[in-house]
Amino acid sequence: MKFKEYLQEKEKQRAQQNFLSFEKGELAPWNAEQIQHLMDFFHGYTLMQLPQSEIDFFEWLKSADKAVWEDLWGEEDNRYLVSIDLLEKLTGASAQFPLCDLIDTPNYWFSPKHIKPEGAEAMIDIEAKLDAGGELELEELLLLAMAEADMDIWHYGYLNDVALDKLKKAVEEMVFRGWIVHLPNREDLVKYIEF
Repeated sequence: MKFKEYLQEKEKQRAQQNFLSFEKGELAPWNAEQIQHLMDFFHGYTLMQLPQSEIDFFEWLKSADKAVWEDLWGEEDNRYLVSIDLLEKLTGASAQFPLCDLIDTPNYWFSPKHIKPEGAEAMIDIEAKLDAGGELELEELLLLAMAEADMDIWHYGYLNDVALDKLKKAVEEMVFRGWIVHLPNREDLVKYIEF
């Protein structure tokens, strides 16, 4: 199928259900420029349903940290429908809904920019420890995850089966060690968010 035909197919879907949805692997044939064109085409008037993997995550979050789930979704009728502008964040290897806009609960979202010079120095020791086959502490694992890509503790806990209270304590320890900056208020996070 050509991209133009695909775009027409998605327009029909939007007209029928009033939002877009994407099956797993559906976007794989399209490059970054085409994904951007899709976002631009539907920008401003189209919502998309989160991928099933993210819906599964949020259903887990509802029981694991209900206050965070309610902060995000609350009484919304369009639960799990988000702006098409987030499509790029939901494609690729590290596809995740960016959980960084909490109002009533503290944010635990981090980007590589949150790593302080002491954290960058610690990365050298962590990599040496890894090369030697050593076992890493949770704080060290989190620092590696933060260095790779934007992340939040809820996705990390879900994907790695780590309790949220342990992750919150690990973040506190990382701040204490001077490795990272933790900005729980969304207003403070704005300068770190690039999308």
